[in-house]
Amino acid sequence: MNAFDGAVTTLGEVMGFFIADVSDVRVVLLTVLATAFAFFISGVWSAYLTEKAERTYEIIKLEKKLLHSLKNSRMASAVRLIALEAALVNGSSPALVALFIAIPFFFTQLSIIPIQLAFYFSIALALLVLVFLGFFLAVISKQSKPLLAAKMLFAGLLAIGFSLFLEML
Repeated sequence: MNAFDGAVTTLGEVMGFFIADVSDVRVVLLTVLATAFAFFISGVWSAYLTEKAERTYEIIKLEKKLLHSLKNSRMASAVRLIALEAALVNGSSPALVALFIAIPFFFTQLSIIPIQLAFYFSIALALLVLVFLGFFLAVISKQSKPLLAAKMLFAGLLAIGFSLFLEML
């Protein structure tokens, strides 16, 4: 789900720059990089604190039933490790997706493609990520791949549509 957040949010950012006719690639890259870092911090922090709290609560309940402290047990160590793993996945997925969507702007920075083309490629990458996430969810849940891909794609198209609507105001 965090990869989805990274894709749609970054798509919204890119669309905002596109409709505002931003021509300075540094503005786009710095904003997307700052957002990717914020995604990482937000995902890691919230997931770690949430996972650790939930798992600690479960250990406390178990300790009450056992009438024994599990403070230095393997279970307590596992709780810390599970919380850390979940945090890294939650933080990394939206950040990596944001960076992936920004790849065309790095080519603009290197004077390989013009910024206008980078916007189109970036939007296409965001939509491609959403379709991929839809297929991925379908495989995991044994649902219709085209249907879930279309649902994810629709979310991206809504973000684009809203951005274009804002431009008309």
